[in-house]
Parts: sequence; structure tokens; C-alpha cells
Amino acid sequence: MTSKVASLFCGCGGSDLGLLGGFDYLGKSYKKLDFEIVYALDFDKWAVDTYNKNFEHKAVCADICDVDFSVIPDVDLMIGGFPCQSFSTVNPTKDTNDARANLYKQIVRFLEVKRPKYFICENVKGLMTLQRGAIIDKILSEFSSMGYHVKYKLIKAVEFGIPQRRERVIIVGIRNDIDVKYEYPHPTNNEKNYVPLKAVIDKLYVENQKYYFSERAVQGVKNAKNNMKRGLWQDLNQPCLTITAHLAKTSMNSRDPILLVDADKELYRRFTPREAARIQSFPDTFLLNDSEPKSYKQIGNAIPPVMMWHITKALQTSMTNKEKNKTVVHQLNFAKTKEEYPNNIIENVSSSWNESNSEANIDCTKNVLISLVKADNMEQYLDRSAKVYYTGKKFPSTVALNKLYYFMPYMKRKGVRDLYLINIARVGTKKEVHPECDDNDFRLVFEIQFVKQLFDKYQPIHLDIWQAFTDTTIAGLQSKIEGYNHNKEASTL
Repeated sequence: MTSKVASLFCGCGGSDLGLLGGFDYLGKSYKKLDFEIVYALDFDKWAVDTYNKNFEHKAVCADICDVDFSVIPDVDLMIGGFPCQSFSTVNPTKDTNDARANLYKQIVRFLEVKRPKYFICENVKGLMTLQRGAIIDKILSEFSSMGYHVKYKLIKAVEFGIPQRRERVIIVGIRNDIDVKYEYPHPTNNEKNYVPLKAVIDKLYVENQKYYFSERAVQGVKNAKNNMKRGLWQDLNQPCLTITAHLAKTSMNSRDPILLVDADKELYRRFTPREAARIQSFPDTFLLNDSEPKSYKQIGNAIPPVMMWHITKALQTSMTNKEKNKTVVHQLNFAKTKEEYPNNIIENVSSSWNESNSEANIDCTKNVLISLVKADNMEQYLDRSAKVYYTGKKFPSTVALNKLYYFMPYMKRKGVRDLYLINIARVGTKKEVHPECDDNDFRLVFEIQFVKQLFDKYQPIHLDIWQAFTDTTIAGLQSKIEGYNHNKEASTL
């Protein structure tokens, strides 16, 4: 099934191209993935213009702070590389009061309003160490508070067949009620087979002189102090340093990489926009902006499409594996069940049950049904006087109904505490408790008996089936409680 996606801070579309797939790069094909972008947004009109040249769906040019998320389409996945200038190691000030540093809050707002199942965010390596990790901890905490299990990892472009030593923090969030475990992609390359820069540089010499540094610039670096960088010219046999958004204004003494064309003639030049795009893993079919300065900026700010392809391919694999391993939920047909079991489906009362020592009879291997109790029936479960539990018109189960043994009422906003024995389960009618109802309105009826208070206080858990039922074992119940508490702790870090 194709997952619908919203792309925030989409830029020129590096992340979006990687997400969608269906492109070739350096002789390898990156197949189309099962995602569909239904909404894309960026503030930069020039970036949006480039984006719209390359994608059938069109991006919106707007200030994200002004967007009403409630009116945009519902999505399964949100992706967003929120602006990183204030977090970058290139930025010496790192002013966390910069408005750009707080735009992650718009992602928080999106999560609150749209509640996507998953999200992927990208940012610079510097985010991990800014204020000794306090900033990323704050961001992760706010993401988690929206009800998501969040993890992050530093991903290196060079480890995925890209000729660039670019490193980016990739944050992945999965909504707490979604039972999917995300595993980051395994590297395809290592130091022994990194793709070198020469793989994307067709020729060192280019005719257009505007890309070359003047003799004066070269001489200035030669005459400079010893602490001057003297040009970060690149070894063609090694991956390139990180491509930035400043290549149009790079100097011989900047931190941006440059090319040495001829050592004898002392010819140095900057990369062309197309070369920069190739280093970023954009295919040559990707259309660049007509303005070279804007192309440099857009390409330098983008996430490498090949890197994003591997990241989202890993998510697609996790989602697919979940579907393959998904527990089959059966919806009970009461009429057929009545025919199959004209009397009782379950009869657990036996001579072996000792009411005076019920605790000794508890079997942790037996199946227990956990069911939501409606507010109008809550009182009888609070005082443990309940003798009958009626289901609604529909009842799902993952185990054979006649294999159920125990019952636990789930109190809304409380959880579970008390254990009941299912004496009898049968098909009845709503008319038993509501005489005005149609006698043919079949319901499942559990005749129950209080056994024991299992916990000192109510323990919250997730109800897995229709958010109303769960069937497990007494032994498995504890792991469900621990899983809930783990997710809760993660969301409050």
C-alpha cells in the first residue's frame, strides 16, 4: 500500500527525490518506493521553482508559521529538514535564539495536528553537540511529548556510495500506537570501497573562466600567514569534503572544497553547479535553477537523494515486515457461533477450581481477554461485583474463542488491575439486559467471577485490537505493561 507523505522545508527536492526513488546514479538504479507526496512546502520561492520543475506534484511557497495544517491532506509520513544554519559547525555564532533555530517547533505543531504514523527529520552534525547536547535533547523531548517513540543517528553519505564526506543527523519518530521497529540502513560502502570524487568529475579543465580563482587570489593565499587554509583542494581519489550552500562565493581560504586543475600553472577552480549536484548524488536528469548562485545554495542545503533513499527504504522495509508478521484478527460472526455452539462456547468451571485458594489456581500460561469497560458499567468493576460482561455487536479476537480463560476489565484512563475467571462464554442477546431491544441482536456474553487483584494499583497498557480489546496471557501481560511504560518514559525524556 502506498503511504502518503507531507514534505516540510522541501527545498529544491533532494529528500523528496530520495523518498520517491525511481532514478539512476553512478550506474546504479534506485527503484521507486511506495510513497506518494501529497503536500510539499518551502518558504524560498526560488527553491520551490526548482522543485516544481522536477516533480509532477507541486510544492507550495509559503511561510510554514502561517500554514493551517488542519486543512491539508492527512498523511502517513512527514519528512522535514528544518533549517540548520544556526546549528551548523560552519556557523561560528550558533545563536539558538535565531528564529531559524526554533522552526523545529513547526514540526511539533504538525505532529500535534496531523498525527502521522511516522516522521523523518534531518539536520547537521553540529546539532548533536550544541550546548553539550542540550539542544537536541530539547528537540527530541518535544517530539516525544507528541506521542512518538524517537531515535536519532549520525548518517555518513560516504557510506552509501556518495563521493562526499557529508554527515547528517537523521531523526526518526514512530507514533506510540504503531508497532513498527525502525532499523537504520546498513552501510553499503566502507573505507576500502568509498566512491572517489573523480567518479563525478568528467574533466578538471573547463573553458568558462568564471569558475577559476585569479592569480591575485592564489598569490594572496601563498603570502598569507601559516594558519591560513591555503585552499581546500580535493584529492580526486578520495571522497569530497561537504558541499555547502556557499560555493558561489567560496574563496581560496574558505572551508569549502575546491579543485586543483594544474599544479604547475597554479590553476584552482570552484565546482560547477552540475558537479556540486553530482557530488550530492543528484542524477543529471535533475533540472537545476537557471541562476547559478541559487543553484549552489539549493544543492548545498539539500539532503543527498541517495542517502534519503536508503533511509526511507529502511522505513518501507520495516513497515512491510510488520504487515507480513501482523497478527491476524478474526471478527466473530455471532450467528454462526450460535449454530456451532448452541449452548456454551466456554465452560471453565470444574471441580479443580478452589474458590478458597483461587490464587493457587492461577495459570500464567492461560489466555486472558482484556476489554474496555464503558463508563456506565464502571462502578460494578470498581467494587468487583460484576458477574457478566457483554460485548457490542462486533467482537474481534486473535485466538480461538474457546481458548480464553481469564478476563480483565480495562478502566479508561486507569488501566488494568483485577483478574476474573471466565466461567461461561455464550452467545446471548441484548434483550437480556435491555428488554426493549430486538431479540435477534446477538451479543457475546461472558459470565465472570472475580479471582484476584493482580496489581497494587491500575497499570496502563495499550489495547491492541480496535483500541478496545487485547488478548494475551497472564505471563505476556507484564511485557505489555513494561512496553507501555518504556514508551511513556521515552516520550518524557
